[in-house]
Amino acid sequence: MKHFFLSSAVRVIGIGLVGLAGLSVAVPAMAEDFQQALVSAYHNNPRLMAERARVREVDENYVQAQAAGRFTINANASIGRSKNKTDFLQFGGVNSTNATLGPKTASLSIVQPLYQGGRVKGLKAQAKAGILSARQGLRNAEQNLLLSAATAYLDVLRDEEAAAIRRNNVRVLTRQRFAAQDRFDVGEGTRTDIAQADARLAASEIGLANADASLAVSRAAYVRFVGHAPANLTAPPQYILPPTLSEALSRGRANNPQLIAARYNENAAQSAIAVAKSTGRPTLSLNGTLQSSRESSANVPRAESASITAQLRIPIYSGGLNQSRVRAAKQAKIRSKFETRETEQAVDQTVANLWAQVVASERSLVASKKQVAAAEIAFEGVELEQQVGTRNTLDVLDAEQELLNAKLSVIQAERNFNVATYQMLVTIGGFDAYSLQLPVDNYDPRDNFNAVIVNSFGKYVPDAVETALDNIPEKTTEALEFVGGKVGKDLIDLANALLPDPASAEKVGQDVSDLAKAVVPKPVYDATGKLIEQIPGIPKSALDAITIDDPFDPGTKIAAPDFIDPEPILIITKQKPKTE
Repeated sequence: MKHFFLSSAVRVIGIGLVGLAGLSVAVPAMAEDFQQALVSAYHNNPRLMAERARVREVDENYVQAQAAGRFTINANASIGRSKNKTDFLQFGGVNSTNATLGPKTASLSIVQPLYQGGRVKGLKAQAKAGILSARQGLRNAEQNLLLSAATAYLDVLRDEEAAAIRRNNVRVLTRQRFAAQDRFDVGEGTRTDIAQADARLAASEIGLANADASLAVSRAAYVRFVGHAPANLTAPPQYILPPTLSEALSRGRANNPQLIAARYNENAAQSAIAVAKSTGRPTLSLNGTLQSSRESSANVPRAESASITAQLRIPIYSGGLNQSRVRAAKQAKIRSKFETRETEQAVDQTVANLWAQVVASERSLVASKKQVAAAEIAFEGVELEQQVGTRNTLDVLDAEQELLNAKLSVIQAERNFNVATYQMLVTIGGFDAYSLQLPVDNYDPRDNFNAVIVNSFGKYVPDAVETALDNIPEKTTEALEFVGGKVGKDLIDLANALLPDPASAEKVGQDVSDLAKAVVPKPVYDATGKLIEQIPGIPKSALDAITIDDPFDPGTKIAAPDFIDPEPILIITKQKPKTE
């Protein structure tokens, strides 16, 4: 009787709580769908804002490269005061003169570079390739942010459902515990049945506590990436993946932002070789100066001057510094080529792994749903069999546990399938705001780039002018390289004239003899004319997969900064039709 009143009291309290819960549910709440969550993350996440600022920072490299080829104007002015006393001998004694002056000088200088050995063109190409690489870094950051927001969205849905299932499991086991007590009170059960029910109820309460904790963690992650607490989340959409693994691999190689960035870095490294090469070439500039002075001396109260000069600078000997810079730039290009290949292999591996995960999680989801259907039928049957005495309490508890595990496996399989799908889309470059067609004003980094390359007079530099300026070094190269080409040969005669003693010539070091060779050492070939190893520990066979004529000598030609192979493609990710 005591247990009966206790059971009745619990039921009454439960009804009251349900009534209060019903009142709380009656308060209207705004539902948030998957797309709205991603839009909020796109607008509000500070990590994405920081990455956009980094791209704007890199944009300034192109402006600085432009400035290296433009004229500069400097003004100098000075003012002072001096007092001079001079004693000098004359007939009849010593005379003195005192002079107080206020010297003032002002000068204006203009320097216009005419030829810098291709340095400016190389700097601009290098900067442009770096900017394109940074834009892909922004795109990669955008994809990762949206993936993190989508994963947090799925985790909240999973943990909310898991908490609801476990909470219902606690209620079911509570009823089982009271039922076991009632059977014991009428002599149909044993204390063992009650103990078994108590043990399962305690285990279910532990599971509920862990589920509530996981839900709190998922909600905290949601707030971090989306910007606000989740409320009434709806089911996420299903996206269409490439039909085959080979097509997914092709899309990944063509559109993965990290791989595209690596290819742009290759172009930047190739242009860096031309920049390093320019340090050993002649430079030509035009200098103009205007100067005016007042009271610079007692005899010259005023002086003004104007001059214009052409200055030619020919580097003759730098101690091997320029050649070392060129060799270092070439090795950086070779390194970037290998890094691109490594990134490509990593993308291929990631696509293959995610493809297997998608297939496995999809099969697991189908099997889990079948498991739930079978477990529900089994649980209902065991309960009926218990009522007729063919099953005991432990059989019912086991059936309830199997049904619980089946339901939890379904929500976990759904989450795993969606996350694997989203990760696949990220890897093939189809999970940014454009690909998902989010209703946002897409941030275009080209707007800032077009704004910062404006010249000092407030007008955009016309393409025709840029092309004409770029052609100046090419038109003057033939005339100037005649002088530069003679440097290597003339240095031999110069060394013999200045250092006729061979012992003295040896003191200059090996660099003097190197200057008689080409600016960059030629590749080493064997007797058959085949290129042999030049990098210690790396045979040429390791470079056969790289499609360049000579992987150890990339040359000094400037790479087109915006040309990569394969060309990036724009992907629009489509959703699967919703099933009723």
